Parts: sequence; C-alpha cells; structure tokens
Amino acid sequence: MMLRALSLAGTMVLCTTPAQAQFGKLKKIGADAIKDAAKDKLSTDKKPASTSTAGTAAPTARKEAATPVFTEDKVALLVISLAPQIKDAQLRDDAARANAAWVPKKKASDACIENASKTMNPMMIATNAQKNEARINAIQKQIESINKRMNAATQLKDVRSQLFLQDSSVTLTMRMAVLTYGISCQMDFTPAPILEYQAVERERMMREASGNESAEGFDPGSAVTGVMSNYEYGLLRERMALWALMQDNPALKDVGKAGTFTPEETAALTAHAADIKKMLPLFKSDALTWKTWSDLKSW
Repeated sequence: MMLRALSLAGTMVLCTTPAQAQFGKLKKIGADAIKDAAKDKLSTDKKPASTSTAGTAAPTARKEAATPVFTEDKVALLVISLAPQIKDAQLRDDAARANAAWVPKKKASDACIENASKTMNPMMIATNAQKNEARINAIQKQIESINKRMNAATQLKDVRSQLFLQDSSVTLTMRMAVLTYGISCQMDFTPAPILEYQAVERERMMREASGNESAEGFDPGSAVTGVMSNYEYGLLRERMALWALMQDNPALKDVGKAGTFTPEETAALTAHAADIKKMLPLFKSDALTWKTWSDLKSW
C-alpha cells in the first residue's frame, strides 16, 4: 500500500521500476488481507489447536474476495473521485522536482553566508554597511512592509500568503547580510512549487487538528460514497494504475490476475483512456499516493 508522505529534504531512491512497484503493491494488498483474515480466525477460533486442520485454519471467505470488475460507470466514478487527489499529487510532484534543484543551491548559499560571518571583522562590516547603506535601507523598508502584511495574513489564517511573505522576509534579510558583509553570495527566494505544497500540507494539518479532516483512514471520495466499498475502490484504483502502466509499456510480463482484463473491462477503461493517461506520470513517479489505510483489516 502507499502512504501519503513526501520528504522535500532529500531524494527518494527507487530500486524497482514503476511497474514492478505497482505489481508489488497489488501482491502486498492481497497478502495483507489474507494475513489479517488468518489473525481474525485464530483470535476467534475456540477449538483446541490439536483438532484444527489445514481446511479449518484457512481464512474465512469474505463477501468481496473476488477481484473487483471494471464497468464504464465505475471507471468514470474513479476518474471523478481521483480528481482532488490528482491535483494534490501534481503539487507533490512539482514540489519534489523543484526541491531537487533547490536544495544544492540553498546549501551553497547558507555555506557562503556562514563562511563570510567567520572571516568578517567589525571594521570590515562597518565599512561595507556604509558603502551599501542606500540599498540596505531600501531592503529594510521592503521587509517592514512585508512583515506587516504577514501579520495580517496570520490574523486571517491565510496560510499560503503567510508562507510566501515569510520566505520573502527571510530571503531579503539574508540579502541585507550579503550587502553588509560585502560578499557575492546568491540568495534566492524559495521556488513557488515548494511553498505551494507546504501551504496545502499546512492547511491539511490545521483541518485535521480541528477535527474537520481525518488524519488517518482511507477516504475514497464523496463521488463513490455508497456506490463502492473501500475494498472495491482501492483495488480498482490499483488495477487502473496497472492498466495505465501496461498501455505505456505493452511488453510488461507476469501481470497476474489483477493485470488481466476482460474485453468488457478493456472497453470500459479505453473509453476513459485520455483521462487515465493524464495520471500515468503521477503513477510512474509514485506521486499519486494514498492516506494511511487504517481499515485494511476489514477486507
């Protein structure tokens, strides 16, 4: 299964291909379901262990043991329900790409300032500050204006504006330090995709803290509520991702039962191929992730 998480402090290394990873997720879902069913059986079985047989020890049959089947209506509902998650996934993907290029630059800038602070003496600082006084004062006025706007954004709980303004204030402060030291360190603003993603995550955390959004649990979306169970939605989503990967690479082998589609299923998926194709880069990059599935034991 996949977890809704993204580290923007480093690069995640994948040792398997996207297709292999997708197959692995499907297999793990099935294996976990069997293990959980076995645990449930053992915890409720009152018969002595000596009288158990291979047949009685097997997991009890569940109503939804069969692989869910695609129909055009279900594919359409999946596409609609995934829309908000796709938007979030695109934000994560954009942020990860921006972060990969940003981190080395940020480390270089921080190191540049730190080294300068160690070598500068008070006389040199005073001389440079006087030399660049006009530019320093201009930046100081910008910072004062930004800080007022940031305080207003905080009062309004405007998380996005607060983050962007805070980044501007910090970056401009560092540029003042560069002028004061009389050095040539490059101080850039944090790329917008990173701040956009941080804003979305912070707003989500605020909703979770206020009880307006569950921090855990699997939310298949309002479009399928009452139409599909969590089990059906989850497995169909995974199979749809697998189908998209197979369209991208028809040479994929060993797809197993979950990757075998009937003519009717193929027709249903093909009818929405354009929408599914848009998700392919997010499936391949593993950006389209899930929340924690706390109810897997009910499968």
